Amino acid sequence: MISKLSNFKIATVCAVVSAVAIFSLTAPVKAQSPVGVAAVVNDDPISIIDLVERIKLVAVSSNIQMTPEKSNEIAPQILQQLINETLQMQEAERRGIEVTDEDVARGKSMIEQNAGLPDGQLDAYLTQRRIAPGTIENQIRPQVAWQKLLGSMRSQVEISEAEIDDSLQRIINNQGKPRNRVQEIFLPVDNPQDSTQVYHTAQEVLGALKQGADFSALARQFSASASAANGGDLGWLYSGELSSDLQQVVNQLEPGKVSAPVQTIRGYYIIKLLDRRVGDEGAITDTRLDLYQLFVPLSAQMPKDLIDAKLALLRNTQETANSCQDLANVAVEIGSEMSGEMKGISPQELSGPVGQAVTNLNTGKASNIVQVDGGALMIMICNKTEESNLPGRQDIENKLKIERLDILARRKLRELRRQAFIDIRM
Repeated sequence: MISKLSNFKIATVCAVVSAVAIFSLTAPVKAQSPVGVAAVVNDDPISIIDLVERIKLVAVSSNIQMTPEKSNEIAPQILQQLINETLQMQEAERRGIEVTDEDVARGKSMIEQNAGLPDGQLDAYLTQRRIAPGTIENQIRPQVAWQKLLGSMRSQVEISEAEIDDSLQRIINNQGKPRNRVQEIFLPVDNPQDSTQVYHTAQEVLGALKQGADFSALARQFSASASAANGGDLGWLYSGELSSDLQQVVNQLEPGKVSAPVQTIRGYYIIKLLDRRVGDEGAITDTRLDLYQLFVPLSAQMPKDLIDAKLALLRNTQETANSCQDLANVAVEIGSEMSGEMKGISPQELSGPVGQAVTNLNTGKASNIVQVDGGALMIMICNKTEESNLPGRQDIENKLKIERLDILARRKLRELRRQAFIDIRM
């Protein structure tokens, strides 16, 4: 059974939150006893103090100038987040999943890195800003527990070779098109009746962003996507890697700009375009060649019939050689000490007639004869190594699994909420 947040209850909760928040922001940090219960989740209480401290944490981490009015706006969303975290911890404990002190320490270390804080200074930083000890740990523990639970569900997710092929082909088809580095905040709509309330929450988040709040911090606090742990950063994406409705929004954004809430069948997205690369050169980012050079010395003092014979040898080799070893054998036969292999050569390092001879030359195929100072030569590509910015199949599989796990996670949380007894009270 789930009790709804009535307007009366929301107003009452927010009034108490505002009063306690104002007191907490002016009073020194010390041990406090709960002044009331904001909600009960399957017999586990969430106190008003828990709610107030989390609001203060959101304000500090997101660079929001908190006022009583702003506290009123975000309190219902923060309370829902605390309810979700309580359900996540309860489910993790039911399955025997443990969150160790080492897990929490790693989580705090990651926060310090993201915030640019010295190692081990997070607690002091929060204490200076009048946030009670343990508040950040109370947020980290359910996050870690839920990630461990999802990890245990990973074996349930199977990605077919056809799915990997389709994803890779979409990326290949979009080579040469602009790529975008995107951040997201995702607010799910699990029940159509909640769509209006979620939209209002999205507007409140957008308002905070317009007033200077940090996008990454708000993503970590509010976003229901797997990218939340990374501040909502989705990395560099080709056209086609996002759904068509989100891609259309991204295409219309300028770097550094944030979209209005975008409604999809899953919920509302707020998108930020961090950067755009236009005119991508394609998948190949670096090419290295292993070459064999067969050199025949020639000079003006040589008899013409000897020059013709050596050139004839090169022409015959061009027609018959199928490997660099074939060229090496010819070099041994004629005693050409200036012949040999060159490894790891960039095509950009080759210029003039040699560069032209190698251009569009297939591996194992001898080039045309090139006249150079002191003789003539022939080039063959023994091996070509190309480094690609295309993701590997394993990377694509991992990405698809994360997306599938993200869906399973939201489905599981909806199930937990549906089965739970949640009482919003004062």
